[in-house]
Amino acid sequence: MALWSDEDVEAESRKLRVRSENAGSLLPRILALVALFLVLVIATGTIYGFASGTRQKKLERESDRAQVVADLAGRSAYTAIGTVRAKSADLKSAVVVATVAFPYDSGDKGFSEELGRKASVLKAAAISVLSSKKASELAPAYEGSLKAALRDAFNARLSLGKVTEIWLSDFAVIQ
Repeated sequence: MALWSDEDVEAESRKLRVRSENAGSLLPRILALVALFLVLVIATGTIYGFASGTRQKKLERESDRAQVVADLAGRSAYTAIGTVRAKSADLKSAVVVATVAFPYDSGDKGFSEELGRKASVLKAAAISVLSSKKASELAPAYEGSLKAALRDAFNARLSLGKVTEIWLSDFAVIQ
């Protein structure tokens, strides 16, 4: 006498096939639900982002730009000094390269003309200041004192106006 009959084994195998088919169809459903949930989250976030204060932020940006334009009205950038190269004051000197510029009131015709006449004098002053500094004094930590020294050197050579701010771009110390 057998413990299992062929019919019992066949019935059990049918049950297992039905279960595996059901389990196989469950995974795509779960993945579809997860994808649908992600789409809903993204769509909701996008709608919220567009609806929440973007108009107000745009108006704030426009008012900030208008304020900057109003502040800069009548001001120009003096860039005639250009890029200067100098050797540092170290024993093993480093090369200092900097583009020097500053803002000025373009409505002041006398000062504008003086700047035009003294471009070479101002460039020589910038080279002199950069050459008087050691490479360690030209580190980013000393940028404020370097700008103050350049400003003071320029103001000592100008008589019809004063420089209040210095811009240094493309600043590098090459050792």
